[in-house]
Amino acid sequence: MEEDDVEVIYLDEDEDFAEEVPDEDMFSEEPEDDEDFSKTTFAKHSKSVFCGDLSKNSELAATGGEDDFAYLWSTQTGDVKLTCTGHKDSVIAVCFNHDNKLLATGDMSGLIQVWNVQDSKLIWCYESDDLEWLSWHTFANVLIAGTQSGEVYVWQIPQGNCHVLTSHGSSCTCGKLLPDGKQILAGYADGLVKLWDIKSGTVKWQVADQSKGNVTSIEIDSSGTLCSVAPSSSLINISNGKSLGALLVEGETDIEAHIFSSELNLLVTGSLSGQVCVWDVAKHVIRHQARLDSGITVLKLGSNGTVFIGSTRGPVYLCDVRTGSYLHTLKGHKANVLSLCLALDGGSVLTTSDDKTAKIFLINEIVNKSG
Repeated sequence: MEEDDVEVIYLDEDEDFAEEVPDEDMFSEEPEDDEDFSKTTFAKHSKSVFCGDLSKNSELAATGGEDDFAYLWSTQTGDVKLTCTGHKDSVIAVCFNHDNKLLATGDMSGLIQVWNVQDSKLIWCYESDDLEWLSWHTFANVLIAGTQSGEVYVWQIPQGNCHVLTSHGSSCTCGKLLPDGKQILAGYADGLVKLWDIKSGTVKWQVADQSKGNVTSIEIDSSGTLCSVAPSSSLINISNGKSLGALLVEGETDIEAHIFSSELNLLVTGSLSGQVCVWDVAKHVIRHQARLDSGITVLKLGSNGTVFIGSTRGPVYLCDVRTGSYLHTLKGHKANVLSLCLALDGGSVLTTSDDKTAKIFLINEIVNKSG
């Protein structure tokens, strides 16, 4: 790899950035640690807030936490619209369906509940084996869940008709629906990645990730042709299951978070060591590289080539993947950022944290304030 292929930008808050960033004033107005740039803070949870989702109009947020509760609340005021009771363990998944009429909540013990958003009524529930992940189909009232026993359940809601993708004996740790809506890519604790055809219930291909055991997460590009696998940072051709190698910098053995910028043909990866890398997917070369003074917990793609970076210390950083430059800091959280959800219009972001809060940040307000 040529030295010119790498651009290193250090984002440590306590260091001088003038040498790495041409604009010397860019960091001169960094907020103090006790400042909070969020518009709304939701503090009803009594323990860590593991997950969050936004309605398509950004008026409602759903959050779930270690306190065994999920809440539906107003992003404007923080007022609770619905308390999702009945869960027996930490709520690890909350998600709105395609038209925002239904909200699904799932806890670690396997209790899954579906609520009617308009009248706040529980319309369907199911107790499965311990839950690993939960998501809606992108354009149908179909709910998909992966379990510790390895089965993947596909339900029609509210009818409850169920189709099961069978287990091979290992926990199904993560899964993603392909853009065609007909296939699911699933990762397993033993390192296998499988492409399932939902209708037939058959495996089109499977590949073992030899470098790491547990597959912790999967990301798919917008065309449904490539997937990235964590923690190994392996790339896989979805059409045939062929491994295309791993995107790791020297000294790194795994990644914590990853996200495609398909429009720019880039992959952004982040690790708990604080390393953030922007990769040219076609050439398998690194374009930009940065190191934060805290670990990376989650990445979320923004608009116009931006990426949101959640950290172990609490701040969320906004960077430009095209130039590798730091843009802004979203301060407010005081502990690990556990999830990020960007509004459909890109104007706001919902964050959840180990500090027992969820927050709404208005991006334009922060940009204007920083400017």
